[in-house]
Amino acid sequence: MMLKSLLLLVLCSSSAMAATSLPDNRHIVVKGEAVVRTAPDSADITLEFEVVKAESVQAKQQVDAQVNELLAGLNNFFIDEKSISAGRIFVEPNMRYDENDNQVKDGFRATRKVKVSLKKLSLLDGFLNFALKVGVNQIEQIQLLSTKASDYEQAALDKAVANAKQQGSSLASAFEAKLGRVYSIQSQEVGSHFGYGSNTNIERIMVTGSRINTVPEGKYLQESITFRASVNVVFDLVVE
Repeated sequence: MMLKSLLLLVLCSSSAMAATSLPDNRHIVVKGEAVVRTAPDSADITLEFEVVKAESVQAKQQVDAQVNELLAGLNNFFIDEKSISAGRIFVEPNMRYDENDNQVKDGFRATRKVKVSLKKLSLLDGFLNFALKVGVNQIEQIQLLSTKASDYEQAALDKAVANAKQQGSSLASAFEAKLGRVYSIQSQEVGSHFGYGSNTNIERIMVTGSRINTVPEGKYLQESITFRASVNVVFDLVVE
């Protein structure tokens, strides 16, 4: 029984080694990682218009008028037609609860979402003020971006490769060996993200009556975009 268990363990170990494509000779497996940060220079903004009126056609017409006013002023922010996408307009009964907790119809609600790509981040504050002025009820999301994202992704990957080489050389030297040729590159990941720390209010600006619930103006301009890359590499080891 013990012999069978030992044989099974050896077979499983051999299968695991084969799955990771490791060489039979001396080798070292390292994971190189790198981070590149940069300030954003553009933004994608998702806006929502919402109007409630007694008649459905009135609600739709007011949303149409607000969206048209927004589109008419986009040239002031250097936004062309290719940088705009407007979703379908939805019109539905506006329901509320009465004093007996029964749902009753209270007019009609019309909603429409518009996504805008702003190429000049310095105009963001002015654009948000303009959007709220023409009737936007909610700024659902502000995604800060970089127009040179592909360059920064490549820079992060290059640094991750250099980090893998440095780690491999350092470890090999510590054991009186030298780093040989690359046997395999098992995987690589490149990604980016932006954030606002613990402050989540900036991702959603809502209008309640005449009050705008938001963070102090310009807060989001201090944030940065982080590009991360990692690469797993198997090197041969040379022992003299």
